[in-house]
Amino acid sequence: MSTTIAETRKSNPLSPVELQQTVHEYIKQTQWATLATVREDGAPVLRTMGSFAPEGVNVFFSTSRKARKVQHIAKNDLVNFFFQHENQKLETFINVSIIGRAEEVTDGSEYQIAIQLLSARNPRFKARLERGELKDIALFLIHTTEIKYLDYAKGAGPAAVQEIIL
Repeated sequence: MSTTIAETRKSNPLSPVELQQTVHEYIKQTQWATLATVREDGAPVLRTMGSFAPEGVNVFFSTSRKARKVQHIAKNDLVNFFFQHENQKLETFINVSIIGRAEEVTDGSEYQIAIQLLSARNPRFKARLERGELKDIALFLIHTTEIKYLDYAKGAGPAAVQEIIL
């Protein structure tokens, strides 16, 4: 009798290192994600994002300098980035949420890493780079402090969730 993916995941909980590696790979394979920031009045704001790239469990993203999220992050840099693949089956459903501090990256080695990772992942970003159009783009790095990994193959409710504080 063969073992299903769900059975394998249920019987083998992930160590913290395995969880971080799994989260990195999951984020790499995610097409669209949701970034949560907080408005000046304290209300949460959600945005669909396509220009992001993981470095370990930290995540780079790009956005227009004119975007409201840039102003929100300047006032409150604590953000949540939510990753979920489309068309999943319920019994093997997974999503990832990271919480961390967003910091604008303007130069140095982190800037070069952001350019490299975002260009490799996002053709639109790469085209802007090649046309010299990054002056209007802000690059951010989320320094992840918490990871929440939900995997329905492990059960329902709290049994499905693994959390780590970094």
